[in-house]
Amino acid sequence: METTLIEEGVEAVFKKLGPVKAIKFFQSMGINKGDSVKEIESITEKMTRKEVIELMKKAKKGQTAF
Repeated sequence: METTLIEEGVEAVFKKLGPVKAIKFFQSMGINKGDSVKEIESITEKMTRKEVIELMKKAKKGQTAF
């Protein structure tokens, strides 16, 4: 259930704000380990929403860094 809720939330944010603002929003919420929005954008700019969600899940678990 939590995974579905997270996925739905991320999709809603991307849909409402667009990818750049969504990434800035997640960064302001502390949901990344990157040093800057530009760094995150460069990594995620060609990713699908699903791929971004998976990256966020891994980062949350400490398995990867942005």
